[in-house]
Amino acid sequence: MVNNLASQPRELWAVYAWWSCVLVLKMNALTWFTGQIRVARQVIHSEEDRMWFNGPDVILCPTGGGHEDVDRIRSAHRHDLETVLTYLLITPIWLSTSPSFPLARLILPCFAIVSVSRTLLHMKTVNLHRSCKTILSALEYSILIYMSVEAALHYAF
Repeated sequence: MVNNLASQPRELWAVYAWWSCVLVLKMNALTWFTGQIRVARQVIHSEEDRMWFNGPDVILCPTGGGHEDVDRIRSAHRHDLETVLTYLLITPIWLSTSPSFPLARLILPCFAIVSVSRTLLHMKTVNLHRSCKTILSALEYSILIYMSVEAALHYAF
């Protein structure tokens, strides 16, 4: 029994490492997809990029968007920068507080699955009602707030 209890923190770190890698790969995939969508829609953000495209249909947008598909994927990526990076930073702090094993074992993959699902909804890869995206965002932020508050209270008292 003692060995099983001792292995639980190690297992939580392994779960965290696995899902963190999934989230980082998702963010890298979004970067690649942004480039692919820019090429497909011929949207550039500098005159120097014009040499890579032929024809008069090239859209120049120095602010970064220029097409609704590009704006959508950039918005998904921006959301990841707000949530995934926070998850990557706060979770090690939260894990150092020795959270409940079953709860932590549930929360760690839940955040990643919700994040991937929200990204797919945001990119319109999966067509569901718009409120699903809002619910998933609320769930992401709720998990982050819970971990942050629990860690803050643990180290404050």
